[in-house]
Order: sequence, then C-alpha cells, then structure tokens
Amino acid sequence: IDIKHVDGTFLNSDVRLAKAMVDVVNLSQLTLLSYHCHNLIPQGVSCVGVLLESHISFHTWPEAGVITLDLFTCGSGKLVPLVPIVEKLFAIPEVGSLIKPFVHWVHKLRGFRPDDYSDVLTKDLGLMLQESFDVKKEIASVQTKFQKIDIFDLMMTYTGEPKKGSYEAQHPEFFQPHRIVYLDGVIQSTRTHLEAYHEALVHSVMITHKNPKRVAIIGGGEGATLKEVLKHNTLEKVQMIEIDEEMVITSREYLPEWSDCSDLIGSAKWCGDDERADIFYEDALAWFIDRFSEGGKYASEDHPKF
Repeated sequence: IDIKHVDGTFLNSDVRLAKAMVDVVNLSQLTLLSYHCHNLIPQGVSCVGVLLESHISFHTWPEAGVITLDLFTCGSGKLVPLVPIVEKLFAIPEVGSLIKPFVHWVHKLRGFRPDDYSDVLTKDLGLMLQESFDVKKEIASVQTKFQKIDIFDLMMTYTGEPKKGSYEAQHPEFFQPHRIVYLDGVIQSTRTHLEAYHEALVHSVMITHKNPKRVAIIGGGEGATLKEVLKHNTLEKVQMIEIDEEMVITSREYLPEWSDCSDLIGSAKWCGDDERADIFYEDALAWFIDRFSEGGKYASEDHPKF
C-alpha cells in the first residue's frame, strides 16, 4: 500500500506511526509479537512488526508526504478488507492542504498451492487485484447462500479532483470509475460494457420474434437483462427466475443503474416494479418443471402460466 499527500509531521513521528501500526494489527485481528521503529537522519521512520501470521513493515518520506507499507500474512485470513483500516489510520491529510491523501495498493497471493486449489483470488478477481490501478476500491463483498459477490470500482489513471467549471466537473457521470461485479471471483458484469453486453444478449433474440409478448429470464440478478426486455412495447409479461434473492438486493443497492427503468415511459424507478414484470426467487429448472412438465406442481392447477 502506497500513500501520498500525507501529513509530514505524522510521517516523522515514530510514536504516532507505531500506534497506528499497533491499531491496524488489533483492528485486523492479527497477533503482534513484537515491533521496532527507527528514526532516520535527517528525517523519516522505518518500522517493522513481527506477527504470529508473518509481518507488517513501512517506510516514510516526510518531505514528500509519502509512506509505503507492506503487510504479509500466512493462513486463510483475507487482507483486502484491511485496506480501509490502513487508509483510515495512515492516510492523515497534510495540515492546511485541500488535497486528500491518495492510496494506491495491490494484492498478490504468494507461495505454492496444489494444482486443484480454487479460491476467488485465483480467478479474475485475484488477477485484477494484482494490477496497478490508480483507483481500486472495494464497494461490496457479500457471501450469499449460493455465491460470493464482490463489487469493485477501478480507474487506471486518476488526475485528482476536477477543476471547478470544467467539463468533467459539470458531467461527473461520464467520468465515473469502472465498476465491476464478480461472482465467485469471475467477472459477471461491468459498468463500461453494461449496454453493449445486455443489448446484444436481449435484442438479437427479441427482434427475431414477430411479436414477442412473453419472456422468461433465467438468472439476471443485476436486473440489466430485465431492463432491456422491458424496452419492447409488444411485451405483456416477463418473468425473471433468479435463485439468489441476495444478489438482487445487493444489485439494487450497489448497481442501481443496472436496473433503473425510470427513462422508460410507463415503467418504474426499479425495473422489478414494472407491472409487466414478475420475479421468482427459485431454482429456474425446478420452476419450469413445476409449471410445464407432466405431473408438475402447478401443471394442473389454475396457476398464472408463463
């Protein structure tokens, strides 16, 4: 973790830095065995803490407002959730400056693992965390009954706050970070390719049908597929069968534009509230079997058919 625009007085105080290091360890539920901080001449501080899990170390350049920190652990504990803790304790703003501290970090698995070892950090998510993005922020990390949802904001190059009156300041919606959704460590959806992916997925099918009235969506927890389907004015009913209700809830909170139908005449703010849409939180295969197979649960009942 590298941080710049940090207060120089803080970076030259071995006492304050040592306290911050101990606080990071305690808040991270790691085990500190010993530590040592050394004041450098003419300025700067180097510290190392020996952990039961491995070590934490850092070096400061007060005159440049920079600190570089390394945290290495062994075991199953996750380090990515600790980044906000480090930022809170070490990214101390320069006194009298309007410039906020800037945090740059990367995460990498080290050592050797069995060939059949699988973890979210060995997939797309882990590869992304190794990359050197100027902005890399965890927006949400949710473990549901069915999958692990991770949402990150990324920006390759960050030039600072936009100047007042600039085009960027007047249109921040065009300069948002790249938001990516990972399911079990694999890329599922992205803000940058949101329309291109879901338009191709939906409209190529819809326009080949002479008069599409009824649609079934298998999955689609982000709501983006539902949004594209609802754009067709011939549609009478769309039923989305998504097994993971927490995926829908998480998407509504952290991916609102994915399922925003406020720009569709006669629709709703959230696409799921459109009167043409029904959402079932069930296994899709079981849903179809119950309704359309011989002897299915609802096959002979007066049940709303698809």
